[in-house]
Amino acid sequence: MSGFYWLASYPKSGNTWLRLVLNSYRLGGSKPDFSQKQNFAPIASSRRRFDELLGVASSDLLPDELMTLRPRMYELQATEAREPLFNKVHDAWQLTPGGEPLFPATSTLGAIYIVRDPRDVVLSLAGHIGFSVDRAIDILLDERAILCDQKLGLKDQLPQRLGSWSRHVLSWIDLPAPWSPLLLRYEDMLAKPQESFACVIKYCGWPLDDERLEQALDATRFDRLQAAEASHGFSERPQRAARFFREGRAGAWRERLNEAQLRRIEEASEPVRARLAYC
Repeated sequence: MSGFYWLASYPKSGNTWLRLVLNSYRLGGSKPDFSQKQNFAPIASSRRRFDELLGVASSDLLPDELMTLRPRMYELQATEAREPLFNKVHDAWQLTPGGEPLFPATSTLGAIYIVRDPRDVVLSLAGHIGFSVDRAIDILLDERAILCDQKLGLKDQLPQRLGSWSRHVLSWIDLPAPWSPLLLRYEDMLAKPQESFACVIKYCGWPLDDERLEQALDATRFDRLQAAEASHGFSERPQRAARFFREGRAGAWRERLNEAQLRRIEEASEPVRARLAYC
């Protein structure tokens, strides 16, 4: 059966770790090799893939035109595939200007949505893009936030409309069946990794091997990922970031956000945080 599993999240919520664990698992529990580009579950907004599959120069198109054509890219990939495909997604779930889902139902096998406490997201986001925490909060609360906005120059990725953190989360978790995704909390991935990742593996239709999963989790321990990045670099690290794998923990916001920063985030995100048990 061909089609996509969308690994979706707001940026800096644990998507990369999920991809590395799943790839290690499917390869028998092997350690990630950062001397090579990580090709499992590539970004769904790849500009190069858009250009190659559609035979169109994305650089000549406006953002609305790009979004209108993106479903055709996924349909072509699904048609040509002989096995399930995995793509990383940072877009909010949304309709294209033509009124169809950005991620076509006919090309979709399932979706996993990873969510993380927004108070920790801003810290990771600030370190990732080299902005201040206050600037990262601005982005987190911006209903018009766009990742890789073409106004700032062409990137390797097409523009991705995020919206605010709250809007992004709701856009995915409130989807009706059969669209409703498997919800995965980053904090549970840390606290209960075996249980959390076992749910993902079963959801994707892979046979569950507890020993192999344990090996994959050990191979992708955060300290191992940090050591691998120190030795070989990591292809997804932005130029402004000193490193990609920074801390990998939950609750750092309690030590590093001041009262004004906390108030801004908590007041804007309270209803959604309550639903997700982020007190």
